[in-house]
Amino acid sequence: MIAKACAQFVRISPRKVRYVIDLIRKKRVPEAHAILNGSPRRASGIIRKLLLQAADAAKKNSQVEPNQLIISKVLADGGPSMRRFRSASMGRASVIHKRTSHITLELDRVGGHKISAGPAAAKTTVVRTSVPKKTAKAKSGEKKMAGAR
Repeated sequence: MIAKACAQFVRISPRKVRYVIDLIRKKRVPEAHAILNGSPRRASGIIRKLLLQAADAAKKNSQVEPNQLIISKVLADGGPSMRRFRSASMGRASVIHKRTSHITLELDRVGGHKISAGPAAAKTTVVRTSVPKKTAKAKSGEKKMAGAR
């Protein structure tokens, strides 16, 4: 991860944001920026600002140009919902959930080096220290009654 940008408590539903982030996942930054500019959805403006913020942070902190970056991880998690009440029929009140989102975007190099675990990880085995004992069987005179109350 070269750079990370987060936007929390954004007043848009996570479901609506996920439609847009699915378009740009695993894309290069200039390509994702072009996709977001052409998208008519409201979430594209929010994600575009977040992408520019992460790209500027990568340029400032790591001296990496945006052309060399790829979107490695992008998430839209649900935040707290505001509850509003609306009058319903027969004197009732129904709840309206005004949802919020927490959006996270991470950038990495295009040919990012993957850390290999080495030969020690391939030889790893699971060792069980204790084996659970079998339970004692019911006595021969007892019968279980299935479904009886």
